[in-house]
Amino acid sequence: MSPLIETYCTTNVLGLIFPHVLTMQITDEFGSFDKYIWGFINHKPIVNKFRYPRQVPIKTSKADSISKDLVKRGFRGVGPTVVYSFLQVAGLTNDHLVSCFRFNECVDAGLAKGVTNDGQNGKPEERRSEDGNGLGLTRVIDELRLSDE
Repeated sequence: MSPLIETYCTTNVLGLIFPHVLTMQITDEFGSFDKYIWGFINHKPIVNKFRYPRQVPIKTSKADSISKDLVKRGFRGVGPTVVYSFLQVAGLTNDHLVSCFRFNECVDAGLAKGVTNDGQNGKPEERRSEDGNGLGLTRVIDELRLSDE
């Protein structure tokens, strides 16, 4: 094998192993990566009440602080935009437009953790599901079970 290919392969293997080692260090320190990430947002999903797509940010100050901490711990390629995308995908922040059919479903699913609404006015407020009992997630799961039968 040529030295160039050998160096390339070694770099790729290290690129796969090194983030795992860093993640294990976070797990050892915080108990789990889950607890580490949720700790940045006070263990409550953030619900934004955006009406228009242009209002949805590509990064936030929370994503910036998470990014800086990850970089400080040795991670690479974790800029604030990448971190904010992760927060959206993982369900830590809900950026569905209020007109989206998934908005209420995502808010109800977040009720299990306790949701902070940081809407248009910027003031946090508690949101309850339509049935008022905080079991919106149960209702959604029941509907899914009925549709599978």
